[in-house]
Amino acid sequence: MKLTMREPSANWRRTDWLWLALIGLLFQAIWAVQMPTPTYMDAYYYTTNGQRLANGDGFTELVIWQYLDDPAGLPTPSHSYWMPLTSILAAVGYSLGDGFWAAQLPFWLLAGLLPLLAYWISLQFFSERRQVWTAVLLTISGGFYTRFLNQPATFVPFAWAGGLCLLFLAFTQQRPAKKWWFLAGLTAGLAHLTRADGVLLFVIGGLVWLKEIRDWRWEMGKRFSISNLQSPILLLLGYLLVMTPWFIRNWRVFGRPLSISGTQTLFLTTYDDLFAYGRSFNLAHFLDWGWGNILQSKLDGLLLAGGTFVAVCGVVFLTPLIVWGWLKWWRDAEKRPFLRPLTWYALLLFAAMSLVFTFPGGRGGLMHSSVALWPWLMVLATAGLDYAVDWVATKLPHWEPHKAKPRFAMLFVVVAFVISATLFYARADSTLEAEVYAEVGEILPETAVIMAGNAPGVYYHTGLPALSIPNEPISVLEEAASRYGVTHLLLDKDHPQLLADLYLQQTVPLGFELLFARDGYQLYQLDVSAR
Repeated sequence: MKLTMREPSANWRRTDWLWLALIGLLFQAIWAVQMPTPTYMDAYYYTTNGQRLANGDGFTELVIWQYLDDPAGLPTPSHSYWMPLTSILAAVGYSLGDGFWAAQLPFWLLAGLLPLLAYWISLQFFSERRQVWTAVLLTISGGFYTRFLNQPATFVPFAWAGGLCLLFLAFTQQRPAKKWWFLAGLTAGLAHLTRADGVLLFVIGGLVWLKEIRDWRWEMGKRFSISNLQSPILLLLGYLLVMTPWFIRNWRVFGRPLSISGTQTLFLTTYDDLFAYGRSFNLAHFLDWGWGNILQSKLDGLLLAGGTFVAVCGVVFLTPLIVWGWLKWWRDAEKRPFLRPLTWYALLLFAAMSLVFTFPGGRGGLMHSSVALWPWLMVLATAGLDYAVDWVATKLPHWEPHKAKPRFAMLFVVVAFVISATLFYARADSTLEAEVYAEVGEILPETAVIMAGNAPGVYYHTGLPALSIPNEPISVLEEAASRYGVTHLLLDKDHPQLLADLYLQQTVPLGFELLFARDGYQLYQLDVSAR
């Protein structure tokens, strides 16, 4: 079913896309220049692997950040847990120059041009220029995503791949051309190549097709025929065109198309066990935890997911408007099919990250993947704002909605930018970590192998092989250190609780020599012969 709305003026459509792109690139440049290094572990991981790809080292790494796939040693195959597209983009940047700015370049471009996706989505619903600009400016503000978009991380690639996939699936509901199914499969593949849970978008594509077939048969009384398979075949072809090379690589390296380490996170009973060593997690382990704990964890996951929707997806103050806009449009028979892929994906994503992958979902997975909803939700927020003004006007006869709407839109855009800037500056400082890691690199010899809380960060700043500190007692840490030839241990305030006695200097095992302590960091030299 096609939306029947008045076409926007061709004059402003010809120029606005350029202005919005320039504004988006300018604002992203403001954030990017204030980020001299990656700011968290994931970004360090993708950045360093981008460096190695650009240097010709292939999909290998000198970092072990998790042990669920029992890595044999260093170097080890990369991306056994996380997907590779972000590192590939970083490698493209590094092929153009040296320095972190080069790694940032593809992400700055994607982030700066993200408003164009919001622009495209907006034009499917709005005919007034004011509405389109409001939705796009809200998207540019960035909210909680602001500090993540300009560095090698999954946020902006997933925003593009996921957001476009939902748009193409929406087009299949109103436009007969089969190309939209192929493009939906292509972008679903890109989403999966960015994040493991990106495969949910491919699932949504299948569900949309099944709904289409059911409606076609029930409402039109026609029988299923081979021609009905064209859509899912095109969806599958687009998906496989992107994912098949990665499946082949994994089969050659691991003996299977995808790593199984991520599936173990289904059965975690605490997030910290993502860094377990010498242990594996299965259904029996999970059930041994007890039904009381299991049910409580799922309830906590649901509450955390709800909080993520309110605080992250809706930046708190936009959440009521998003819900209002969605409810009004969902009741509209013309708009509902266009919203169906978005709605189903949001429900499936939040269910998967709260009830299935509860611990990794609550500790960042949901925030990462929800970015695909961001431009869509800002369009809904714009619609909700108009509906809210119209509703207030029915209660206050002296109100003039046509004057109030642009004023409130401007106010809400300003508030969104203030909140986004506040969030960026509240958490953007990572200079201390970088300074400590650089100092460690100056102290240690080139033969050192370091165990640390942020192994990719240590490798980025020192060039030395690095491993994550396992969430295990000291005896198991020593076992892992011996296996992988670790020579030094770098503890920080976020160390595993099982190492609290060591961090407090209450129990220092034989062979652990403290080299320096600074601002909450402690560097130990490990004497292998003393173990």
